Amino acid sequence: MRGLSRFQVGVTANRTPEGVHPKSRMKRLFKVFGIFAAALVVLTVIGVTGFITDKLKFYVQVARLYSEAPDRRLAMPLEDVSKRHIADTWGAPRGTGRRHEGQDIFAPKGTPVLSATSGFVYNIGENNLGGQTVSVIGAGGRVYYYAHLDKYAPGLEEGEWVTTHTVLGYVGTTGNAQGTPPHLHFGIYTGSGAINPLPLLTDRATPRVTNAPPRRLPNRLPA
Repeated sequence: MRGLSRFQVGVTANRTPEGVHPKSRMKRLFKVFGIFAAALVVLTVIGVTGFITDKLKFYVQVARLYSEAPDRRLAMPLEDVSKRHIADTWGAPRGTGRRHEGQDIFAPKGTPVLSATSGFVYNIGENNLGGQTVSVIGAGGRVYYYAHLDKYAPGLEEGEWVTTHTVLGYVGTTGNAQGTPPHLHFGIYTGSGAINPLPLLTDRATPRVTNAPPRRLPNRLPA
């Protein structure tokens, strides 16, 4: 198990157990943020400060993202891959009663996976289908899901702010991708379910990969 940051209390309760799909966590998110925002107001009024207030502030910061318009363009998660080289597998059959809720982006094992958008790391964990995964909450409350990672980026922690130049992990074959060519499964989840990422993806014009760890929770979201 990875070490927990001090902002993970509450988030840890939603850490991905075996076999739990990211869209199941989305339903809980909408309820949790409202509860914590209200609790922060109460604690502020009665003068409670410190650790509890800090974690509540984190939820309020994330809740602000829900009021923003979702990103209309996303950076390609793999720097050297062009959109025209991605075969559209959205909705393809995946076993009995299951459809592909994302896009598979193929690349050599160990290729850096970058965040497609700015946001907060919501979950770092493993499940049967995705293997090693990272989930990032962006504008509009959308959750961006990166799966089948070979390993996580050094220093990456839940509750941290990332940008489109932050490395989240590296391409692999974990989860149900074992035995297939290395690839990234990239998914997007909204309050009403998964959407196709491909129409939103854009090629990266200028390489700016950085292996520096993401910065910690800011006092306020960037303008």
